[in-house]
Amino acid sequence: MKFLKEHKDLFLVKLFSFNSVGVILRSILGLISQKLIAVFLGPEGVALVGNLRNTLALFGLGATTGIDQGVLKYQSEFEEEPSVLKKLYITSAAYALLGSIIVFLILFFGATFWSNYLFKTPKFDYLFIILSFTMPFTALYNLSFAVINGKSNYKKATIVSFVTYTLVTLLIIILVIFYQLSGALLAVTLTPITQLLTLFLFVRKEMYLFLNKKIRFDKLFKNKLFVFIIMAIAAVVLSNIVELQLRNYLIKKLSATEAGYWTSMMSLSNYYLSFMTGVYSLYVLPKYAKIKSLQVFKLELIKIYKFVIPVFCCLFLGVFIFRMFIIKILYTTEFLPMEQLFKWQLFGDLIKIIAVVLAYQFIAQKKWKLFIITEAVSYMLLYIFGVYFINKMGVEGIVFAHFLRYVIYLIIIIFTVKYSFRTNNKLDEIND
Repeated sequence: MKFLKEHKDLFLVKLFSFNSVGVILRSILGLISQKLIAVFLGPEGVALVGNLRNTLALFGLGATTGIDQGVLKYQSEFEEEPSVLKKLYITSAAYALLGSIIVFLILFFGATFWSNYLFKTPKFDYLFIILSFTMPFTALYNLSFAVINGKSNYKKATIVSFVTYTLVTLLIIILVIFYQLSGALLAVTLTPITQLLTLFLFVRKEMYLFLNKKIRFDKLFKNKLFVFIIMAIAAVVLSNIVELQLRNYLIKKLSATEAGYWTSMMSLSNYYLSFMTGVYSLYVLPKYAKIKSLQVFKLELIKIYKFVIPVFCCLFLGVFIFRMFIIKILYTTEFLPMEQLFKWQLFGDLIKIIAVVLAYQFIAQKKWKLFIITEAVSYMLLYIFGVYFINKMGVEGIVFAHFLRYVIYLIIIIFTVKYSFRTNNKLDEIND
């Protein structure tokens, strides 16, 4: 209580509290669907659904070509310049159209390949044929959602996100009960349809910004948005590919059950880490963008850490102490062996938060090369350590790899951020 009173006037605290409402609502829905999948399909089913969700995220990014974060940034930056925003919308639509065509070709003609790769059987190829036609809806949803966030309309963003999650959860409940694994996979596949429905219900104005324009690549935003494509490839594509590869390696080396334990641990981790999402984009990025000296950066960093680290230390301690209870509530007793994964996962997640808060400096200062290099190194470490420690420690090895990866990543980020500021200072001296 004393801590909260001391920090009650901080915008960071207010933002964290506001963001938490949306996160809690989405997490409840996510946990309901996860519980249902766990009860009806067991750890093996959780692993297979996890594979499909990774693929959906991967191709969802491909359909938008990863520019939605760029749309958010420039929507906010040029809010008072409608003529400039029109150029942003037509260029974004052009990138999304190009991405959607590429994704269609990959999914439609590679449906059998993806079914064999993800599920070890060709019988689910129809899922990817459906996705090939519906992924443009995800692209439109992501771009429209970026405009809402760019306008700082966080109330609307929370409603839109909650409605989408609700529709997906209802689909999962109905289809899993009647069709088990096939139903769960179909429900995830139909996510773009639920997104389209949400667009028509709540986001028609933003949606039409991308549909009522003559689509072309405007020279003002063509290169500006292309940078975000490269960054998205470094972050989202690498993360999903590495996760897919490691899950398939677990299935091959150990079993689908063990892979299901890790997938369930990852899902739980994603739920509590999502509390930081709004803090990164709405507080950390704007603050860092104005900072030019290492000394000021350190002061801001201390302020963030003084709030974030105690909150998550308490949260993680509670999660660890009550891990058996959490497993029984969120999953089933069949998942109890996953309790061995909590220790290294939680340690790794705490170090991840500390490191990512630092690493956002690269995005804020448009240090794209440093961001891409450090992200690539991070995922390379995860894959190498993951394969090595799975062979040494079994399924626990993959969460130990997660912890070790972020220890090394944090060290790299500390030195890289210092290097970045020193380079900036030297350039300023030359310009002066």
